Amino acid sequence: MRILLLAVSLIIITGCGVQSGKNLMDKTAMPLIDSFYSKAQRKEAALAIEGLLSSNPNISLGDSSVLDLKSKFIFLNENSGSFMGYKILKKRYIQDDIAVYSSLGKYDKKFYRFIFIFYNNGVKTRLYKFLFDDYLEAELEGSLKFYTN
Repeated sequence: MRILLLAVSLIIITGCGVQSGKNLMDKTAMPLIDSFYSKAQRKEAALAIEGLLSSNPNISLGDSSVLDLKSKFIFLNENSGSFMGYKILKKRYIQDDIAVYSSLGKYDKKFYRFIFIFYNNGVKTRLYKFLFDDYLEAELEGSLKFYTN
């Protein structure tokens, strides 16, 4: 009985240690994500998105798609009420090369999903892609439907 208890304890301790440990990508990604949301909290939407996107010198802040993304984010912040906080919903890694962070941005009137994708090119980890949407609500509603055959 003691051997079984010891074996179960080791499995739990070892499993929890692996899950709670931070990936190397977190060292770059989480400070950028935290800074992004801190600026949103201070009602500095333009600075939040500019700071995030400018962390990658390969992203041109003058590009039309970047300007469109920026204007949509500013509009979201102006029309969704006060920013109330955020939670990381999921993190996924491909070793120390790619990391995807899905988070829930909570505003007074509505919530949004924000997705941050980071890429390690072997020299430096940078933001690769950023997007946001409000499809999470529809996905949650769809997951509650009963399907019959």
